[in-house]
Amino acid sequence: MDTRQQLESRRTSAQAQRDNLALLSEVRSALSEVAPALAWRAPAPTVESGSGCKEPFSQVDGTTSEVLTSGGALGGIPEADWDRAWQAVKAAAAKRGYGDEHVLLDKPGEHQMSLYDKDGSELSVGTGTNTVATIYGACYLE
Repeated sequence: MDTRQQLESRRTSAQAQRDNLALLSEVRSALSEVAPALAWRAPAPTVESGSGCKEPFSQVDGTTSEVLTSGGALGGIPEADWDRAWQAVKAAAAKRGYGDEHVLLDKPGEHQMSLYDKDGSELSVGTGTNTVATIYGACYLE
């Protein structure tokens, strides 16, 4: 299967954007349920940026990759609640095809974890002084 065919087998960029914004809303809700003191800085998740795709899709016309953000929250998730918060995020993400867990940082008071979907989109969740959730989207046809 060539690279265009591979992208044609995926959802469209518009579908991915809709799904990923919905996932970030669900992640915000899950985190807020565990840590109600989180103060989200934006009213809703948004598309932060878009760009062309990386290899092997960089030469395919009509492609895009987006970064979507939760808006970030002032405040961290209390250490005693982190495991429960991460489990809630994983449960929400699993319903949308995210799994393949990667631990980037996991020490008291600082956590940075990622989950990936089959297309290569990354859901990254971090907490420390503040809390963030970001999706680094895979490549999709517009």
